[in-house]
Amino acid sequence: MASHRFIGDRSAPTPLASVRRQRMALGNGHIPDALRAMAGVRILYSETEKQKKPDVHIDSVEHAGRHMWRIEVPVGDELRGARPGLTLERHPANKFLDEVNDAVSFASHRPEWIDALSAPQVRRPEQPWLRRFDGTRVRPLWVYDNARHAFDNDAWPLGLVGRIFNSQGFSGTGSLIGNRLVITAGHMVPWGQSNWWKLFMPAYFNGSSLFGAGVESYVSDARGYNVNGNVTGYDWAVLRLYEPLGTSLGYFGYNSYSSDWNNLPVWSNIGYPGDIDNAQEPAFQQGFTINDTDGDNNGGEELETENCDLNHGNSGGPMYAWWNNGTDPRIVGVVSGEETEYQFPFSSRNDNVFAAGDGFTNLCAWGRTNWPA
Repeated sequence: MASHRFIGDRSAPTPLASVRRQRMALGNGHIPDALRAMAGVRILYSETEKQKKPDVHIDSVEHAGRHMWRIEVPVGDELRGARPGLTLERHPANKFLDEVNDAVSFASHRPEWIDALSAPQVRRPEQPWLRRFDGTRVRPLWVYDNARHAFDNDAWPLGLVGRIFNSQGFSGTGSLIGNRLVITAGHMVPWGQSNWWKLFMPAYFNGSSLFGAGVESYVSDARGYNVNGNVTGYDWAVLRLYEPLGTSLGYFGYNSYSSDWNNLPVWSNIGYPGDIDNAQEPAFQQGFTINDTDGDNNGGEELETENCDLNHGNSGGPMYAWWNNGTDPRIVGVVSGEETEYQFPFSSRNDNVFAAGDGFTNLCAWGRTNWPA
């Protein structure tokens, strides 16, 4: 029995020149009530004995002319702030494929209320002027990469990408692919931990979501492939959220990858690299290519690129392109790691690697089948 199958269109993605010619699609602006309510509330969690309500005291405090609220929780009733997860499971490839409903759509979804934009405006931070000893004015040097730009736009699908935090102290990137589904790198999941948590903030920007401070969700469950070691080509996981963020925000589609698309400059990436704004703002790049692929017979595939700039914090971020004349963004893989490819006789090439393949889309389809709204 096959352990994986191609999901999506076999036709090549829409060329970026056509995508960029698309005008910004305006939504009707009617923000869903559920999203508006979530935006104004940030929830914390307190672990207590079963059925025991936490004894919380709130007092008004004046400090240096500023008004504050002091919140007291008794020792033993730990105010964690994080909602614990439930299950972390890895399974063989054929299990996921056997449990996929073939009728489940692989396309993206944009709610009527939200604007759509294929690329954000470039943000170029204003640099302060300095004075030299002789009084002349200069700007300090700053290092930036022409391919990557920070941005602060929550238009669809840009705002579907968010920052992920976990109980191991790591942060990375993830993307909505369903009402309660996020796809990310497998190494961002704390496999084997008993007391774990993961938090996803869509459109994260300087501490909270651009959609509102309370628009976030902890993860209840995660699934990935059962492989020996951290194999890059299988470095993906699907997450189930407690909150159905995709119902209000929409979500990406997904598509298997074809080696016929190697060297096509159609791919985009969004993530939270630590070397740009200390991972506090999302970074965008577009138009990079895949120069080589390395696949496996169980559906894992490594997509190698030498012109997509990535760093720690990009892990789990999407590699995506547009189908249906530039209206349907679909993810084909997620950021995994880097490698040095040695070539005969004395040369080498440094590549960044996306984890992809039919197994990747099979896992996405499994999530939409078994973890619907």
